[in-house]
Amino acid sequence: MDWHVQYRKSGAHHIVRHRTPEEAIKDACSLIDGGYDVFGIGAWPLTDSIEKGEIAKIYALWVRAKHPFGRD
Repeated sequence: MDWHVQYRKSGAHHIVRHRTPEEAIKDACSLIDGGYDVFGIGAWPLTDSIEKGEIAKIYALWVRAKHPFGRD
């Protein structure tokens, strides 16, 4: 099953496909680190997405795992 990441870059909406949820989540967190607005992660169809509030929680966990003792 394909997974997708929806984000905004320069005012335009973009969708990237991934083979696994882990790849999609890692890509979404990297995009957020890059300053992009990620507004959906999920399986197809696009309406079946994790919302922004849940994405923020996932990102917070990712940051803590990347920097267990705080930001560098």
